[in-house]
Amino acid sequence: MTRTKLSLTSSLASLALLGSLAAGCDKNQPDLEPPQDDGTAQTEPEADPEPARVYPEPPAPTEQRPVNFPEVQKYELPNRLSVIIVENHEVPLVDVQLVVKAGTIHGELVAGMTASMLTEGTKKRTKAKIDESIEQVGSSLSAGAGEENAFITTRVMTPDLKLALDLVNDVVQNPKFDDEALGKLKEQQKTAVKGEKSDGGALAQRLVSQVLYPKGHPYAQPWSSDADIDGVTAESLREFHKTWYRPNNAYLILSGDVTKADVEKLVEKTLGKWKPAESFPSHPLETFKPEDYQGAVPTELTVHIVDRNQISSDIIIANINSVARNSPEWHKMAAVTKLFGGGMSSRLFRDIREDKKLTYNINSFQSSQKAVGAFAIVTQTKEAGEMLGLLFDHVERLRTSDPSETEFNATVNNMALSFPLQIETAGQIAGKVRTMQTYGLPDDYYNTYIDDVRAITMADIQATAAKHIHPIPVIVIVGKAMKVEKQLKDVKALEGAKIIKYNTELQPI
Repeated sequence: MTRTKLSLTSSLASLALLGSLAAGCDKNQPDLEPPQDDGTAQTEPEADPEPARVYPEPPAPTEQRPVNFPEVQKYELPNRLSVIIVENHEVPLVDVQLVVKAGTIHGELVAGMTASMLTEGTKKRTKAKIDESIEQVGSSLSAGAGEENAFITTRVMTPDLKLALDLVNDVVQNPKFDDEALGKLKEQQKTAVKGEKSDGGALAQRLVSQVLYPKGHPYAQPWSSDADIDGVTAESLREFHKTWYRPNNAYLILSGDVTKADVEKLVEKTLGKWKPAESFPSHPLETFKPEDYQGAVPTELTVHIVDRNQISSDIIIANINSVARNSPEWHKMAAVTKLFGGGMSSRLFRDIREDKKLTYNINSFQSSQKAVGAFAIVTQTKEAGEMLGLLFDHVERLRTSDPSETEFNATVNNMALSFPLQIETAGQIAGKVRTMQTYGLPDDYYNTYIDDVRAITMADIQATAAKHIHPIPVIVIVGKAMKVEKQLKDVKALEGAKIIKYNTELQPI
């Protein structure tokens, strides 16, 4: 109704305007003179100005209630598969996650393709049969690989848990690695690589990782070429699967409406038959020592420019540091990044987006990794020079001075008060358990989370930033090289900086 009314009003106004224009253009119409004021005309009194709106301050938050992370129950099968149960009986759902410690860090191409092929058919079931079985209970079954782990996940009603575990057991133990399915996956992989190469942000991320870490580091793997992808065979996937997909290199998380007594025999009948390995190859990170990371820290300011024809430039400023995910300083560094560039109330967002209007979005991050962490600022802009000048000023301020009390309180309150929202569902809780398992965090880690965050002091922000954010970072810009170079000439912070240019294959020009 509102749209119709506006349209009609607009049409009437247009007709009135056209009528007045037509009258002015008609030579046969008499001249229209304005009415004469004979002093008898009544003038309307001026309306009082509308008072300014007053928005009351929001009420102060009440004292935070205690938040208890659910009890984590663990036991181990004879084949050394760890089973983790987290009970939550509010709704009759169970989140099932089987996690294998065989992520892309073990080989980006082969690890990712092995995980993707798990649900493409087994020696017992075709892909169509797997999909039909899980869809009949209103769910889905997925598999994939992250940096550290591969995983098989599903979420089912409690009565359907037996079916879920049967399917999970089948796909993890008996994948067929069918040649036809592998051929389709290879084409998808080639398309994914092409897509990454045509995206400025993805180009910047890939180059940052290659410049940031020591040569050959598993966090800095190059793109797979078409030849690399074509070279993957079903046999190579079987070999990877045989090496890493073992119960003593995995764990099962059951989160939700479940008890140990309910599932102990069921798990034993399925995943209990999975055969363990006698040993495993060394972990890829074991090759690198602390001094290798120290040697990778740049001592000379260098700007890496990927020459690509795009309107805005993608920019990443980053450095590696000692704040791995299990570091005792993790919460402090998380507070630094939140205050600095973690959302719409952060310092970078308010200044560079809201006040300077140089970008649509800007963020800072602290990566979750096992060996070392990485701090990064990520943004896009048409004015690369002005942006970098401001970012260097902001980083220097962060490293050398305390935040305001308002900034600090807002950051700590946000971290603490938002935590209960992160553990509302069985899936969220399973995700937190997976984080604890992946990075070797203690079982009570999330029980003490709010207290640990509240223990951060204002002085910790500056001290942590000064310790872990380097004055000489890695700088990567993706954009028109000639335009970017011209913009950087007047940036005082970049005086004497070395410039290295690349094509979109990330090969130095």
